[in-house]
Amino acid sequence: MSDMQTAYKVAAAAVRQRFAEQHPENLNILNQIKKDDIAVYSGHFDKVEEVIKCLQVPYKMNPNAQKIKAEIIFVNCSGSYDHQLITDLSKQVENGKYLVSSDWALGNFIAKAFPNTVKANSKSTKDEVISVEANLNSLWSEIVVLGADPQWWLEASSHPIEILSPDKVRIEAASHDLLRSYNAPVVAVSFDWGKGHVFHVISHFWCKRTRVLTPRHKARCTDFLEAGMKLSQEGIEKVLRDSDIKANALNFAQIQSAATATELIAQLCVKAVGKLALSC
Repeated sequence: MSDMQTAYKVAAAAVRQRFAEQHPENLNILNQIKKDDIAVYSGHFDKVEEVIKCLQVPYKMNPNAQKIKAEIIFVNCSGSYDHQLITDLSKQVENGKYLVSSDWALGNFIAKAFPNTVKANSKSTKDEVISVEANLNSLWSEIVVLGADPQWWLEASSHPIEILSPDKVRIEAASHDLLRSYNAPVVAVSFDWGKGHVFHVISHFWCKRTRVLTPRHKARCTDFLEAGMKLSQEGIEKVLRDSDIKANALNFAQIQSAATATELIAQLCVKAVGKLALSC
């Protein structure tokens, strides 16, 4: 198991512990999710199903898009998508489903399924780590906090997001680094479509690596569990025990990257399956 795979395992345990301590109603919803509630569609580059698996939440892989019962649909980053899949999932969202996508889905899926909302701009990113500032009312606002030096890893050739309808599209998170380098500050967006909702993020949910940008990012993973996730000391000890690792097995940056993605996935599932309104 790689360090990042271990980081996602620990992150999932930490998110569950954070819910238990701070939002027990969310943990109750997460524990009640059934396989039919979540649909995941394969992509060439991202594997959001691995994050969901770490959370110990059931899901269906590539179900018939015309007959899905799922409340939330995940579309992995890919170089192309079947035209019929785009049409079918667009209709599902219009009828009330939540759809979540990553990176190249922006131009290859989202722009086609939901025209005049967002598109990929003409640039591509480098393989780099960027700072992140979450909207105060976003799904990330409780964990992507400035005091914890938040960061998000970009794959080489990630597609920056351009908003076409500012009155309809909400910025969930942004980055000064993205603004400076690509004149496209948006990290994540959400918008309503018909009776449903769409959430898109640049880069991938399942990160293969991260980078240590500052001395703080070299610190032990437990520093992030305390500062970023605000877990109790007993909660931190439980996460380490349940994950069967020592505090120095991972650094701050590794658990931060994994936990940021894992928290977002968990929050999206809870909002959709729990029939709670997305903050958008």
